[in-house]
Amino acid sequence: MVNDSSSPSPDKGKKPLKKKKSGKKGAGDESPKGFKGQVVAFYLSWSPEFKEFVRYLCFVALFCAVIFMPRNADPFFMTKGIEDIFTSNEFDYNIDFDRMNSRAQVMKWFEDVLIPNLLPTTDYNGDSLTTMEKGFVGVYNKRLGTARVRTVKVKEGTCNVPLELQDKIQECYPSLSDSTLDTSAFSSNVTTISGSTVTSNVLDVPYMASADASWYSPLTKLTYPGSGQVIELDNDLANVTAMWENVKATDWIDSSTRAVFVNVNLYNANVDLVSATKFSIEFSSAGAIFTSSQIRCLPLIRPVRVLLGDGATGLASLTFTLELIFFGMVLMYILNEARVIRNKGVVYLKNFWNQLEFINLLLFLIVMILRALSLGYIGAVYDSFADDTTYLDLDWVMYFAKVVENFNAFNAVLTFLKLFKFVRENRRMSQLVDTVQLAASDMTSILVIILVIASGYGIAFHIAFGHAVREYRDFAESLFTLFLATLGDFDLDELRSYNQVLGAFLFVTFIVVMFFVVISMFLAIVDSAYESVRETLLESASEAESIDPLTRDVLRVVTAPSVVGDKIYRLFVGNPEAAGPSEEEVARRKALEAKKAAEEAALAAQTPEAQERAAALKREHDFKGLYDEAMGKIEKLQEVQDKLQRTLNLISDNITVAEKEEEEGG
Repeated sequence: MVNDSSSPSPDKGKKPLKKKKSGKKGAGDESPKGFKGQVVAFYLSWSPEFKEFVRYLCFVALFCAVIFMPRNADPFFMTKGIEDIFTSNEFDYNIDFDRMNSRAQVMKWFEDVLIPNLLPTTDYNGDSLTTMEKGFVGVYNKRLGTARVRTVKVKEGTCNVPLELQDKIQECYPSLSDSTLDTSAFSSNVTTISGSTVTSNVLDVPYMASADASWYSPLTKLTYPGSGQVIELDNDLANVTAMWENVKATDWIDSSTRAVFVNVNLYNANVDLVSATKFSIEFSSAGAIFTSSQIRCLPLIRPVRVLLGDGATGLASLTFTLELIFFGMVLMYILNEARVIRNKGVVYLKNFWNQLEFINLLLFLIVMILRALSLGYIGAVYDSFADDTTYLDLDWVMYFAKVVENFNAFNAVLTFLKLFKFVRENRRMSQLVDTVQLAASDMTSILVIILVIASGYGIAFHIAFGHAVREYRDFAESLFTLFLATLGDFDLDELRSYNQVLGAFLFVTFIVVMFFVVISMFLAIVDSAYESVRETLLESASEAESIDPLTRDVLRVVTAPSVVGDKIYRLFVGNPEAAGPSEEEVARRKALEAKKAAEEAALAAQTPEAQERAAALKREHDFKGLYDEAMGKIEKLQEVQDKLQRTLNLISDNITVAEKEEEEGG
């Protein structure tokens, strides 16, 4: 990252150091000679801005390599495969996991979809699976440990029933909160009689205070604790089937249940990905059922395999090495920023670019800490991946891995935005920043107006349609839906179906006010600021403006290939201009000079009108001559280019022949 250009020089205000005397005369005054001196001179010929820019480009390139090298479409394909097995598989007519709306359907999904696919016993053709094959889900995904089913319940009788209805309503289960959370274990012994058969169904489910990480539901906007009553499904289908019969008989999932979570961990050796899957079934206190699945497929164990030498691929090793180098560069920048802040104090952070850099480095530091914690945890439980008898808790480490991805996504934006910091001295490249700075105050006022209007309409839509339309079920969702409406994503027919008059009125007035008036004002402010920036740019371009050092060195790099090509051509072909003009060229020049002298003499003897006509014809003739001369030079340049290409081809052929002779001689 880059320090602010206004920072004082570290040597400013210091007395110059005296040179130490050397035993040799003039040793302290001589610059390095030979190849070392050429290297030093070449390094010093570049501006500090350009060298810092190159370092930052290396930083960005490393960041992109670390982010993109281990990524492909395999996580998406693995996620889709798991979804096809557990959530898209219909167990009743037009009913799958996402369409369940009753407790009976939930139990049927467990019996017909989850348990049979989680613990398969036969192949598609009816053949029995081997013991090893029974440990796979969907052929390719190895089951890691046991699966876990957890329920979150509320206490009975913790809500108030009207006096007039207390004799009619015997049970009341409120919404989930800290005060209503049921922290007791579940124990039930139910005896069923069917004819002459008496069956005793016993189910004891322990309560675990930290069975899982807490989970926020994007559907109900509730945060569920990681505690609950927990059942672990072992790897024997008969045992699990019998236990689930007890679950049904004892009514474990009853009216007090607010959520059921199913955690399954899988590993696909074909793509070296670990999947931590969570199926969530929420039972709202208002009677609705919401289902969702969270499938995270990540290369969780690749760094551990690299460190342990456990058959990691070359790409995985290279990616891990580049990641270590990248984190080393981050630490270097952090130490540099700490030194600058210590020298300058809080004043350093008043600059926008320095604030952006501080946030960027802080997020990278958090990423480094989370990566180290995740790597340490995976290394500690790596030996447990082969244990099929216990539950493997990967939810925390998967959560950290997802947080790292979120931070990296935000860091990608900041990292590339900081490229504008380097080009701020170039007027053409800094147009975006200049436009935003010029329009900032006016845009702030418009944003306040937008917020006021959107808040008013957001409340109105939530009050009018929140009870019936999912997109307006709360204030936050209502605001987001209105934002999408300004982009053209809306469903007016759904609003009119619930309230034909109010729906049309609110929607039309919102679009007219927000889109046609306020947004147009916003765009006009940006357009006016950009026009001012363009006018300033054109005025500065007409003046004798010196080029900034960074642009100068960038142009030097861009034009380097043509300079090198010209040197190669002169090396092998020679410099035709060094020998002077040819005899034909000398004769042609003399003829042109004689012709010009004759024309001037004839022009002097003519009348003024004739001289004027002759001058006009001469200008036209001169222009045509210049055009012909330019075309001739273009043709010569084309010939030089062709000669250079033939020379390069000859060099390439000679190198190829030399290599073949060397191979034959070896």
